[in-house]
Order: sequence, then C-alpha cells, then structure tokens
Amino acid sequence: HHSSSLVNVAAVIDEKKQMEVVEKLPFVNSVKFVGKYLTRPPRMRQPLPLDTLMGPIDPAQYYGRGKLQIEILNGDKLHERGFRGKGKLIAVLDGGFFQLDSLPFFDSLRINGRILGSRDFVEGDSLATEGSAHGTQVLSTMGANIPGLLVGTAPDADYLFLKTEDTRAEYLIEVCNWVAGIEYADSLGIDIVTSSLGYNQFSDKEMNYRYKEMNGISTLAALAADIGFNKGMIVLTSAGNEGHTRWKYIDSPADAVNILAIGAIDDELKRAYFSSIGPTADGRLKPEIVALGMQVSVAALNSVRTSIENGTSLSTPIISGLIASLWQAYPEKSNKEIIRAVFRSASQFDNPDNQLGYGIPDFEKAFFLLQGN
Repeated sequence: HHSSSLVNVAAVIDEKKQMEVVEKLPFVNSVKFVGKYLTRPPRMRQPLPLDTLMGPIDPAQYYGRGKLQIEILNGDKLHERGFRGKGKLIAVLDGGFFQLDSLPFFDSLRINGRILGSRDFVEGDSLATEGSAHGTQVLSTMGANIPGLLVGTAPDADYLFLKTEDTRAEYLIEVCNWVAGIEYADSLGIDIVTSSLGYNQFSDKEMNYRYKEMNGISTLAALAADIGFNKGMIVLTSAGNEGHTRWKYIDSPADAVNILAIGAIDDELKRAYFSSIGPTADGRLKPEIVALGMQVSVAALNSVRTSIENGTSLSTPIISGLIASLWQAYPEKSNKEIIRAVFRSASQFDNPDNQLGYGIPDFEKAFFLLQGN
C-alpha cells in the first residue's frame, strides 16, 4: 500500500496468516496490525450546485470576512510589502478537498497555475477532491482570493493537495498515509507542510495511543515530521481540539520535536476552550504558537459566500500561509531561522506556557527580526 524510506516501514495489504510468514523473513524487524482494509469505496459526493449570488463585498475591507484572522497576527503588514507567499510550495494534508475544483474562491490558483497537483494516499489515485470538504475549508484560510469577501494568508503560494485521512473509520493506517504524504511532499521539494490532523484514539481501541507516547519518538508520524524538518521543510500541525476533554493534551504528530503545533485563540485573544494543551510526555512546551481558531471565516461549499468554523484545524493553516509569506521575504534563510524569528516575535516569548506556548506571533516583528533589526 505504501513504503517509506524515511522511517523504513511498509504498509502491506494481506491476510493475517500470510503476515505470520512475512514476519519471519530475515529483513523484517516486526509486523504490526494497522487496520482493516475497507473494500467498500468511499462515498462519492456529487458536486453541489453553486449559488452564483456572491456574498456581500466590502470594498473598504480588502480581506473581507478574513480581516480579523490575519490582522491579529500583523500578517497584513507582510502583504502590504508584497509578500503573499509567491514562490513557496505548500502541501496540505487532509481528509479531502470536495468542491475545490469549482469554488470561485480558488479561481486565481487555477488560472495562474498555482495548483501543483493532488494525490490520494487512501485510495491510491490522484483524486483528492472526493470525500471530505475539510481540506477545502482549510485551504481557504490560505489560498482564497476574493478581495472584499475573503483573502487568505498566502494567496500567491503554490499548493499540493494530499488526502491521507480516511473518513470512513479511524485506524493506524492513516498514520501510515500521513507518513507517505510527508515523504511525497519532500520528493517534490515542498517548503511547508500544513496538516490539520491528529491521532490518539482509534476505531480499534487496542491501537489507542497513551499520553506517555506523546514524547516525539513513539509514533511514526512524529518521527516522519522530524525527518521532514531535518530535510529543510517547515511542518505545521493542529494541536488538537481536546483541551476540554479528559484527554486534554496535544495529539500526535503535534508531539514531534521539530513540528510546529498550533493552538487556537478566540477574538478576545484568550485560549479557545477546546484547544489542546501541553506539555509533551517528556516535558516539552506545546503548543508553540497560536492563532484565531474560533469564529474563523472560511469558504462556504455551495455559494460564493463565507461560513464560520471553529478548531485548531483552522488556526494552523492561517499560520502556515503567513510563514510562507515571511519565507518569501527571506528565501535565503533556513527553516530554523524562520521558525526562530516567528517564536521570538510572539506575545509571551519571554514567559511561555503550555496553554498558548510562546503566544500570538507578530509577523511584522518577525520580518524585522530576520532583517537584523
């Protein structure tokens, strides 16, 4: 199904009896059950008829409904300097990109050839637009470009769409898909990976992670994220939406050492009640930074309008797009230098905690820090 040289594993579709034979092969270290092979195909969603009546345009507000989510971070100051992500390659790992090929929010991506392609690691084909629309809404916080209605944080970046999440169930195979997505992104020279996915509980309870495994070295996804970073990418993921549950902590791969786990705040700049917290099991700070994750404006799915959604799934791509815009300004800087500047710009860099991490980044300040000012 997949093989990965990053973490030296293969995901194999086979019968249990045959896998007992495979386990005895001299080059096989171990075999682990990662899920049932779901033979029924995913439900094919018919494209929604588009209501061409456009939502209200406010000429006085360039970002439209997305104004607050970018201005909280001073990301608009980067855009004013002409840095909107141009030349940076962003891979989006998600559960599907339904309506991506028809919504006018992404016309400029299509017209200007900024869609690099797509791949479905669940079904093994290139059709990532089937299934969930979660990835479409994630993308709209970065790539939407309808001035006065919704403009994202990196409307001039190039995008690759990777479907790694199987919405029919939750098994460890999806972690394998995620690893395969990271490796594929690296093979294409991707600069930034943004993932609004996280794992701790599965349909098969025997697979459930325990908190002590949120240590950056126990899960395949955490290992792959760190390898991706060491190869030069910046990898971001949502911290999780379980801050109000019994679990409360970040998921994996948010526990990875060099991944940026992004938490969520509300419009009063306080932690959103659901935003997962740290530390990791080995005591490291998590999340690292935060962005708006409540009442976030995203593209609606059947009209040229916006809708409102909540979650660290949305705070993550908002930050990802601005990191692309910042990196465009300083393409000679390494991923470590870019991340360090973003951390140093944040509201509580000198006094971080496991609720907001270093706090709310200021991308104008990060711009000047990288300038040496």
